[in-house]
Amino acid sequence: MQPKDVHVRLLYLGKESQDSERTTVTSLKTKPACKTPTLNVLETIHDVRGSHEEFDLDIHGFRYIKAPSEFKDWASEQGIQKNLVSEVEDLLRNELEGCDELHIIETKNQQPPPEKHCSEMVHVDYTASSVESLVRQRSEIKADYLLAGRVRLINIWKPILCTVSRSPIAITDGREVNTQRDISKVDTGTPMRHGHYRDGYRWYYMSEQAEEDVLLFKTYDSDPSVPSTACFRTMFDVPNNPADTPPSRMVEIQALVFTHPVSKQVAHHLKTDATESLKRKIKVLSDELSHHQALVRAGLDLRQWESSNTAERTRHLISDRDHSRAEALSLSMQLNYLKSWIMHLYMSCSSVSPYDPVFEQLQRFVCSTPRLCGRFGQDQQAYQSLVQSVNMYGPDAEILMLRQQLQAQDAENERLKVQMNEAFDSALQLAVDHERGKDSVVIEGLRQEIQRLQMALRTSNSKNEDPTELAGVNVSEIP
Repeated sequence: MQPKDVHVRLLYLGKESQDSERTTVTSLKTKPACKTPTLNVLETIHDVRGSHEEFDLDIHGFRYIKAPSEFKDWASEQGIQKNLVSEVEDLLRNELEGCDELHIIETKNQQPPPEKHCSEMVHVDYTASSVESLVRQRSEIKADYLLAGRVRLINIWKPILCTVSRSPIAITDGREVNTQRDISKVDTGTPMRHGHYRDGYRWYYMSEQAEEDVLLFKTYDSDPSVPSTACFRTMFDVPNNPADTPPSRMVEIQALVFTHPVSKQVAHHLKTDATESLKRKIKVLSDELSHHQALVRAGLDLRQWESSNTAERTRHLISDRDHSRAEALSLSMQLNYLKSWIMHLYMSCSSVSPYDPVFEQLQRFVCSTPRLCGRFGQDQQAYQSLVQSVNMYGPDAEILMLRQQLQAQDAENERLKVQMNEAFDSALQLAVDHERGKDSVVIEGLRQEIQRLQMALRTSNSKNEDPTELAGVNVSEIP
């Protein structure tokens, strides 16, 4: 395929008047931010077709390379970010020397706009100051180190599923661009700077650029020793193209390429501050941990004292229970003795006339005493039955009835003892459970607090390779 040089008019940033046969002053008003005078200059754009291998990125500022790609899923933004970007990173590492670190900063998958706008003016995307701001924004701690080495902003431009026949990209020879003199700011809301016209620019493009024809060009290079540090770019309409020529799609990727400084000991103002800040954080965490450990020990001592106090109270309760049992047994024995004595007295008086004052007084005493009344009956009929039984069956019946009554009283005593023991054991178990519940709540709270402090200490440790050495604190020795 023969080269096809073309003559087209390019839009430069201009003044209100310009005296030249090659120039025309116009105003680009498609967008409010682009209301600025432009200079429409007739330029010759040389076709690199057949000679693209003669261009070098450091000398000319751009280079066309053959880089076939297997990526076809252009409708998937996730696929572009995952697969295409990976291909581009490999491409840059193969094509560039000193590619120690690589950051992809933007990926544009787009079509050229149907009307003129600011991006079709001669421009450069970034300047030295905007690149520095970009680096500091993306890598705050490491920025000074990266900026101490070589920093390059490389644009990768390639067609998508087509051959570019309409609106190709034009690029200048970077040796003729002086970014300190040839650019000015226009309010577009981006770091973009537009180029002023002057004689001497040489423009290039590739005719019928296919998908495998990838353009690499510089937007910025911090190395002043290379002939080219930046290139102007623009898009143009190929003359005499059929009106039905389909628009071209392209993808543009911007990458920051870093070459690390020769000396690895590059001091920057954030290093000392970060180290001191980390030391202070470790010291604060250590103090907090010591304080909370003291609280834990105090809490454990309090729990131990409360447990001892509870055990002492339990011993007193057991002693009181045993004493109560002994008293109950003594009273039971006394009661049995009194019952026996009253029974004997009653039986002795059974032969006396029922109307005898002594017998009547004894009957009233028995009836007024609940235990005796329950034993012998609650009314006069029970006592008469007892007297009749004694008169009918003699002393043996009396002894049998006394034995039965004594057995019933013993059973009642045992029932009362069991009931009293159960009530005491229930009260004791309730008190113990209450104390254990309070202990479990306090211990769980202390355990959660210790876990929180350990988590905070591990988070702080992860921010430095050896934070314990920085702070002079051996975390493993913290109890």
